[in-house]
Amino acid sequence: MKTSTIAAAKNNLSHLINQLEFEEPIHLTRYGKPVAVVMSESQYQALVSPPKSLNLAILNWREQLDEESDVGLTESELNIIRKESSGRDFTWAE
Repeated sequence: MKTSTIAAAKNNLSHLINQLEFEEPIHLTRYGKPVAVVMSESQYQALVSPPKSLNLAILNWREQLDEESDVGLTESELNIIRKESSGRDFTWAE
């Protein structure tokens, strides 16, 4: 994640905009705390444009994740979920 102070961004705005065209968004900070995010037009459009289908939205989401992304589950937890089980006993209530 790239960061820049607001003052540095103001002094180097044209350079910052050139970076945004080819790189990830830049977080702007004030007194060391993030206050805003600057991104390219294409990144912005990807955020605000509705997906055409649920399947496309899922595929887009998967593309944004990499192997290092934290999705809330550890690899061992995912393996337990993925493991095939013998199923559960079930009967219809009468």
